[in-house]
Amino acid sequence: MRQIQQIGRRAWLAQMAQGTFVVWAEVTFGLGRKGLSIALGDDRLARSVAQAQTRDPVQITRVIMDFVSSYVLVRGKEAAIVDTGLPNNGEKFGEVIKTAGLGWEAVGHVILTHYHRDHVGSMGEVLRAAPKALVYAGEADIAKIQSPRTIKAVGDGDDVFGLQIIATPGHTPGHICVYDPVGSLMVLGDAMVNMGGQLTGANPQYTADMDQANESVKKLAALTFNKAFFGHGEPIEQGASAAVSRVASTL
Repeated sequence: MRQIQQIGRRAWLAQMAQGTFVVWAEVTFGLGRKGLSIALGDDRLARSVAQAQTRDPVQITRVIMDFVSSYVLVRGKEAAIVDTGLPNNGEKFGEVIKTAGLGWEAVGHVILTHYHRDHVGSMGEVLRAAPKALVYAGEADIAKIQSPRTIKAVGDGDDVFGLQIIATPGHTPGHICVYDPVGSLMVLGDAMVNMGGQLTGANPQYTADMDQANESVKKLAALTFNKAFFGHGEPIEQGASAAVSRVASTL
């Protein structure tokens, strides 16, 4: 959760002199009172705002492999893959990419939500087919992933393909989720499960630290997203963050 701190006029002027970038927006408080929400940051904030203003939402396609799902995310003429599912399923990703009017050379990113075999099983096939793809995972999980290509560690707030990485440890120590604030969608890996129409937190049977996993669900509940896509279970196409908040309130 980001911390909010009030600063005085002198501190404000000092930060402006140092080239601090400012974003402000009007907000409405209780009883209709108006106010300003202000964010201070460096050139990284400036770049993020500029990118968000010009970025299109990704188009997401689910790739189902028996009991687990992976996802192909396409923006323009580029694509990213989130998780590679069970072994021997490289062709399924190729079919989705072809249907999108692209070839494997368009796949620039493979993001792994965690190290479990049902989420990294076809990585070798995918990387052999996608020569330009970079690979990403949470740092604490990388040592347990066998990859023919170097895996780049990513953490909370990192940007990959215009997507925001959300650190959600618990199911595994390095578990991450993938957030598209422009398209209002979240790919949750195994941070949550939506089986049989019942949304729950991480599956305790396969979770390393259940208390930590529950805290990660509460962290997700603080974000706003309309759609949610899971490693196990059906997507939620509308009102996803409200559904996550209801689960979080019971933990």
